[in-house]
Amino acid sequence: MEAQSMSAESDFKKPKEPTIEELFEMFPDNETAMRWLEGNIWPDGRECPKCGNRQTCVAKNSHMPYYCYKCERRFSVKAGTIMKSSHISYQHWAITVYIVATRAKGISSMQLHRDLGITQSSAWYLLRKIKKSWRSLVGPELRDGPVGSQ
Repeated sequence: MEAQSMSAESDFKKPKEPTIEELFEMFPDNETAMRWLEGNIWPDGRECPKCGNRQTCVAKNSHMPYYCYKCERRFSVKAGTIMKSSHISYQHWAITVYIVATRAKGISSMQLHRDLGITQSSAWYLLRKIKKSWRSLVGPELRDGPVGSQ
């Protein structure tokens, strides 16, 4: 019986925690990070966060690069998400989301500030927004305990 449990344990492979260098290779610039975030926010294709319309186009505005034909508004990937009204780059958002999702023990705002080269208050803001949004996604029964109660 012990041999069976050992083989079951060896079949389970813990996901590898990427290094900060590997994360900067995955997200070398804002454009790459924005495309990754788009794919996760809109897996079925881009849609207006205001009205849900899928008839959108690319606009010539770098801060609000999309336009909705139905409600005639410009929007970005950040609109309607935890990133709204944030001046933090897509690259820093993507890297932080990836770190929070893959590191078993998490990361402190001080470490994130040093790794990303951003202010500690920006690092704290990123972590707070991500953790708060993930807590709201799980049911109350999963929030009980040492991780959910933080």
